[in-house]
Amino acid sequence: MTIRAWLTAFVVAVSLVVGTPGTQATASDGSLAVRIDALSPSQLSGDATIRMRGVIRNTGESPWTSVQAYLVIPRSPFQTREQIRTAIEDGQAYTGERVVDVGSFDEVGDLAPGASVRFDIRVPVSRLGLAGPGGVYPVGVQVLATDDEGDRSNAAVARATTFLPWVERSAPPVPAGLVWPFTPTWPVVDPDWQEVADSVTQGQLRHYLDAARTTARAARTIVLDPSLLDELRRLVDPDTRPEGVEISDDQAEAVATWLADLRELALDSTTWIVSYARPDELALNRYPENAETLWQQVDAATSAALVAHALTGSRASWPTISGTTRGMLEDIRTRGEGPTLVSRRSVPDWEPRLGSIVNLETTSGPLPLLVNGSLPDTPGVETAVTLRQRILTDAALGVLSREGDSGSRADALTIVDPSWNPGLTGGSIVSRAVTARGSAGLTRSVTAADLIRAAPSTYTGDVPEDVDTRSLSPTALDRIATLAENVTRLHEVVVEEDRQDLSRDVVENLSVRWRSEPAKLLEKVDAQLASVESQLAGISIDSPSTITLSSNRGGFPLTIANDTERTVQVGLSLDADNPSLDLGDIPAVEIDPGERHTVTVEVDLGDQTSSTVTARLATASGVGFGDSAVFNIRSSNVGLIVWITMGAAGLLVVATWARRFLGRRRRRGAAAAHAEGFEDVDE
Repeated sequence: MTIRAWLTAFVVAVSLVVGTPGTQATASDGSLAVRIDALSPSQLSGDATIRMRGVIRNTGESPWTSVQAYLVIPRSPFQTREQIRTAIEDGQAYTGERVVDVGSFDEVGDLAPGASVRFDIRVPVSRLGLAGPGGVYPVGVQVLATDDEGDRSNAAVARATTFLPWVERSAPPVPAGLVWPFTPTWPVVDPDWQEVADSVTQGQLRHYLDAARTTARAARTIVLDPSLLDELRRLVDPDTRPEGVEISDDQAEAVATWLADLRELALDSTTWIVSYARPDELALNRYPENAETLWQQVDAATSAALVAHALTGSRASWPTISGTTRGMLEDIRTRGEGPTLVSRRSVPDWEPRLGSIVNLETTSGPLPLLVNGSLPDTPGVETAVTLRQRILTDAALGVLSREGDSGSRADALTIVDPSWNPGLTGGSIVSRAVTARGSAGLTRSVTAADLIRAAPSTYTGDVPEDVDTRSLSPTALDRIATLAENVTRLHEVVVEEDRQDLSRDVVENLSVRWRSEPAKLLEKVDAQLASVESQLAGISIDSPSTITLSSNRGGFPLTIANDTERTVQVGLSLDADNPSLDLGDIPAVEIDPGERHTVTVEVDLGDQTSSTVTARLATASGVGFGDSAVFNIRSSNVGLIVWITMGAAGLLVVATWARRFLGRRRRRGAAAAHAEGFEDVDE
């Protein structure tokens, strides 16, 4: 750090100690909340007048009187992120000196419970005694008020804070852009689908999408979880709508429009596709026994969703904020070269000078990391104005970093919170900060892909080997893997036109959203597994326990019964306990719902008189499934010798009868001749 930076930090620290009361109240202490809705200018200059507007709301059950809103700002600027971060983390008193000159604060009046009022503060910069350009000034509003017991403290009962940069305009612009993640943000268990539909129609999801669309294409990166599209599409069709959910036709049409708008946005943007439902990569790395099988399911589900919604995009990974380890990043790199979104705590030695995109060297090659290096949360609600000022603050700090370090790649690429509601006009407010014209030359538009193509710096610091973060359990992964195997069998068996794609339902169970609901997850997986097993059990083999052949070679019937509601394609796999027995498998055939199909099995026992045979249902690819049918095949052993013996016996019978017949004739002839001789003698 330069001497100038140290002196600035010292002056700021002194101003904080001197200018702020020792005891501090928070917004929750006083049941008052304050929000900054407008701030001008967005960048300071010596002749400017700071104007801050917003809303103060009484969120409690008691009234407040004599409410006042004051501007708060230090005399000297911050010059590094670390100074700002340290000040924020040290407490909420960091903003600076309260401006108490007459006419520089707003006399708001009284606030009844549940009521709200707007404030408007104007203070010329010339009256503040600021040190001038060279950094970022925290600026905020503090609210003083008298409670229902008549007590009035000099400590603020509510506050909100943002930043005002002030840098020389001659500096080159800093790369800036917005990353808009789209992923389900509602509870994974018992979500309020009516509330979701309202959000899509005229609430947070509608405003969020519109804000992303407002962002210039050259400064826009979309990060899309395709499971979001599937979950919302269920609301459009009454046949697929969750049980008990009733939404109007207009709402269903609004959801369909929202989905079409998101698809159009994704196709017109730099779009990164994350794995379906954001699977728990930490769990799959911790318990790798079923990882290969489950990742195959994840890839198949992701690809199927992209085809179903006619989308394309580069593949990316998005672990949780505190759920990234070195081993996990190594695994990610083995599956591809796509970028990975990580938090700063995953790369603790990362510095803003390295840029938002860095390469991590792995055993499989470099892995691009998009580091979310945003500043810690400041007091107050995040609004479009405060987000805009964050972007400009990062850009101003980037200017200072690049001025003092020729190797600095500092930028102002900002990842937006997917649950943030920008309101009706938030998109246009924020988007101006990432264009040269809207930022008065402080920034230039880039996408995350632009920064990757610009040969990122290499991150050589530490990455946690392990984290104290809960993940899905090995028991859950085992059951999900079993479910996946059964679903694969069912998909192979049911003909395509009758097939119900369940792979995405399986992969949804791997989502990080289930970490907080482990018991509910197991209940859901067990119910799905029972359903799939029941469908597979509806296909069975009918066979007698014993089959007798008239010879060592012959055929016998086996019947396949389809008691399911779908047309299936199945064959039979046959196996005998005698390896010399020649049995051929039965090719797969289509069987309609409720029908039975009988096949003839040819067998050659050879020298054997009997053998135990096991028949099992098989898919078209030959994979067995279901319960086996076991039966015994016997031969009556009526072979060639038996037939010869029977033939000889028959000939003997014929010969015996012939001999008897001929003998009788001879005896009769002799008797007749003897009688004729006697007659001659008498004559």
